Formats: sequence, C-alpha cells, structure tokens
Amino acid sequence: MLMTPGKLILLRLFNLSLGRSAFFSRLLRKVLIRLLIKGKKGRYTQCSRYFDIRELEN
Repeated sequence: MLMTPGKLILLRLFNLSLGRSAFFSRLLRKVLIRLLIKGKKGRYTQCSRYFDIRELEN
C-alpha cells in the first residue's frame, strides 16, 4: 500500500476531524494493523516439492 498525495490528504483530514476522538483513532489503528500487518500473505520460498522428479529425468 503506497501513500499517494490523495491518501495523505485524506489521512490528514481524518486526523484533524475524527482522529481527535479516542474511539475513531482506536478504530483506525485496528484497521491499519489488520491491513498492513496481519493481512500479509506468506513470503515466497523456493521448494523442490514444486517439481516432479519424472520431469527432470528426461
């Protein structure tokens, strides 16, 4: 998730208006944690199990 100028402006507007409320600031924090940290897929790792040994013999 890249921060574009539009997203930065929206974040600033949120901070100036609803972000001052404890409820909304905690809600934003939970959403961002879920999106940025917990929502990530596992890393790609190479593994020999993806190949069938019969394909390599020929």
